[in-house]
Amino acid sequence: MKPIRVMVVDDSAFMRRVVKDLLETDPEITVVALARDGQEALEMVPQVRPDVVLLDVEMPRLSGLEFLERVLPKQPLRVIMLSALTQEGSDITIQALERGALDFIPKPSGAISLDIDRKKEEIIQKVKSASSIPLERVKALCFPGRTIRKRPHGRETKEESYRVVFVASSTGGPKALQALMQGLTSLEDSGMILVQHMPPGFTKSLADRLSDLAPFPVREAQGGEVICKNHAFLAPGGKHLLVDGNRRIVLDDGPPLKGLKPCADISLSSLVDVFGNRVLAVILTGMGKDGLEGCRKLKRAGGKIIAQDEKTSLIFGMPRVVIEEGLADLVLPIEEIGEAIVAWDRHGDDTL
Repeated sequence: MKPIRVMVVDDSAFMRRVVKDLLETDPEITVVALARDGQEALEMVPQVRPDVVLLDVEMPRLSGLEFLERVLPKQPLRVIMLSALTQEGSDITIQALERGALDFIPKPSGAISLDIDRKKEEIIQKVKSASSIPLERVKALCFPGRTIRKRPHGRETKEESYRVVFVASSTGGPKALQALMQGLTSLEDSGMILVQHMPPGFTKSLADRLSDLAPFPVREAQGGEVICKNHAFLAPGGKHLLVDGNRRIVLDDGPPLKGLKPCADISLSSLVDVFGNRVLAVILTGMGKDGLEGCRKLKRAGGKIIAQDEKTSLIFGMPRVVIEEGLADLVLPIEEIGEAIVAWDRHGDDTL
C-alpha cells in the first residue's frame, strides 16, 4: 500500500516542522513537501502531486483562500485547512469550506506543539479520511461555488413550535448545509435544530453564514431558547444540545460520546423524548455512525427520516448506516431535501 502523500503549507517554520513530525509518526503517511506560503505551494503542487494538502489560512504573498481560488478551478485537490482560533480565523475557515476545502483542524496561537500533540489522532484521522475521497467526488462536490446573495428573512416572529426538523452532519456538512438552506422556503409549523461536528469557536461563524442563506434566522444556540417556528438553532462546538420538558434548549458540558461533542445521537434522542413522532430527522454527509441510535429511537416513536444520497455526500458514512438499517423514509440528493422538509412542514407525515 502506497503511503499518503501530504504537503504542509504554513508561514511558520516551527509549525511546518511540528506538523511534519507528527504526521510521520504514522507509517501510512509521508510528508512530500513543505511550503512557506500559498505562492510557493502553488508552484510545488504540479511537481510533488500530494494526495492531501494541509493549508494555513492566513499567510503572506498568497493566503489559503487565494490558493484555493487559484488551484481548484484547474484541478481537484484534497485540502484540509489549518485554522486559527480567532473570530477572523473562524470566518475565513467557513469561507475556505465554501471554496472547496474538505475539512479543517484548529490551530491555536498558544502552546502549539503541546496542543497538536494532544490532537495527533484527530489530525492523522482527518488526513486519512480526506485521502480516501475519490478526486472525482472532490471535483463534483467541492468546486468553488458562485457568490450567493443574502436572503431576506422578513418580519421575525417568535411563535413556539411543537414540531421540529433535526439535521445532523459532519465532514462535508458546512457545504451541504448551505445547499440545504438555499433549497428551503419558510417553515410554517416547525422549528429546526442543527448539529454539525465542529470544535468550539467555529459554529458561530457557520450559523451566521447559514443565516445569510436561509429564509429564516439561524443562530448558534446559547441555552434557554424556546424552539420557534421558522427559526433554526445550531449546536455550539464543544457542547451537547438537548431539550427540556418545557421545550427549551439546554446546553450540556458532559463528556463526548464516541469522541463527539456536540453529538447528534444525544440531541435527537432528547428531541424524541419531548416531541415524540413530531420530529423529522435529516442525516447528511459525514463519517461514522452518529445519528443512527437517535434515528432508531425516532423510528420506534413513529417519526420520519430523510438521508442524503451517496452521489451528493462527500463522505457517505452517516447516511449509509441509516439507509442500510432500513430507517430512511426518503433518500435524496442534497438539492431536493429542502423541498421535502417544506412538504413535511406543510402537510405532515403523509408526504414522506
